[in-house]
Amino acid sequence: MAATSPHFFELEETRLGTAAVLWREDASGPRIVRICLPAPVGTIRRALRRDFPGALRKSCGVVDRLRRGIGEFLSGRHTRFDTSAFDMDPIPPYHRKVLAELERIPRGKVAPYGRIASRTGAPRGARAAGQGCGKNPFPIVYPCHRVVRADGSLGGFGGGLALKKALLEMEGVRFDAKGKALPDHILR
Repeated sequence: MAATSPHFFELEETRLGTAAVLWREDASGPRIVRICLPAPVGTIRRALRRDFPGALRKSCGVVDRLRRGIGEFLSGRHTRFDTSAFDMDPIPPYHRKVLAELERIPRGKVAPYGRIASRTGAPRGARAAGQGCGKNPFPIVYPCHRVVRADGSLGGFGGGLALKKALLEMEGVRFDAKGKALPDHILR
């Protein structure tokens, strides 16, 4: 079966919806290729069929640990993720810098796109930093939901703004009546 489908997936049911871990095998073992943010299970299954036609549901120890970690994170627990099996090869160098910077944003805090750009060597590159966040294949692990506009408003998010806000609130970020993160949560 693996010959007809080089990709596999595993699902994790959470209070925010169904998340998915996509992976493949190579000579070095399992390689995580994408994490799908929680959504209704039908939405996840359609996205899997569209982006990874023929992918089979299958797991292994590495995938199980990641899947469980995502579930723990989405239930509100502090979680550390092992990224050693993540397939970083297709990710452009600047986007890798963005992912590394995302890891430095602590739980309960948010960072403006401009801060990410500045800290990744592109001080005028807020838009490029936003693209790096938008193309993040490993959301949750690399917490792109913690990046906001300079004024504290949410900006964009592949899983939708309601999910972004729910994730941030779960982590302790508070918002004003206009939906902007309160200043004490924003890293400058």
